[in-house]
Amino acid sequence: MCVTLLALLVTPGFAGDAKPHVPVVKQLPLDERIVYEIPISTDAPTTLMFPSAPSALEGANISNNPDAPAPVLMSHLPGRYYLSVRALKPDARATLNVILQNKTYIIRLAVAPNPYGSVTFYEDRVAGRSAALAKRATPETLLALLDRAKSHRLVREQYPEAVWQVEHRAPNETTQYRDFTATVEEVFRFDPEDTLVFKLKLENTGDNEVVYQPQSLAVRIGNRLYTASIADASGLIPPHAETTAYFAITGTPDGGRANLSIKNSFNVIVPRVTRDAHLIAPR
Repeated sequence: MCVTLLALLVTPGFAGDAKPHVPVVKQLPLDERIVYEIPISTDAPTTLMFPSAPSALEGANISNNPDAPAPVLMSHLPGRYYLSVRALKPDARATLNVILQNKTYIIRLAVAPNPYGSVTFYEDRVAGRSAALAKRATPETLLALLDRAKSHRLVREQYPEAVWQVEHRAPNETTQYRDFTATVEEVFRFDPEDTLVFKLKLENTGDNEVVYQPQSLAVRIGNRLYTASIADASGLIPPHAETTAYFAITGTPDGGRANLSIKNSFNVIVPRVTRDAHLIAPR
């Protein structure tokens, strides 16, 4: 596939970014007018992460087949928000066109002395660099963050360089309710999106099921309340059982950046509802 674009060439500077043999972690804004120059190596993979899964990948001198004669080897599964590349030759060069949300982003790969270990591409408006911050992250971006949190352990084991830029903590802080508890098992911070993702363990110690509103999950940090920007939860805790819930908070309630630390103490708000309803017939 041949793609011709008028592009602004951005050269990040391969020399002097870091000490030799120390992978560099980068965060770059997405801009279809930019040609990204990404240094890679033959010794370790370079992982490229995107806000959502690419709809298509087109390249030259790059292949995802280890048996195919290409200077650069790519590892990618359809539907995943990240891919990894590694040079197979000491002078390898390749070009990768990434189709994302109906836009084409051009990435040039070349072996260099100071390779990037990982590159996170983010939407500039989400990072708070334009007036569009009020829109916060898109639903697609937030869904991708939930998926990244859920797969964090697996990705950390298989691609440790892919999680360097994700802050993670397992506080195991418990909020006690009358007949159930909410424990923050894990919390993740995604800085470009200014989003915290929480993994909760909800344990019902009572004899009756607990019904709650997933989209109204929230955390209290100090004297401020942050409600969920997205949630993945059943809304039901069976009696004498445990369930898992995920939800995220993004920015501040007024649309700005919150820059919340994962080291905060989190008081989880689980809004309980009564499911029973009685029909009153007129006499």
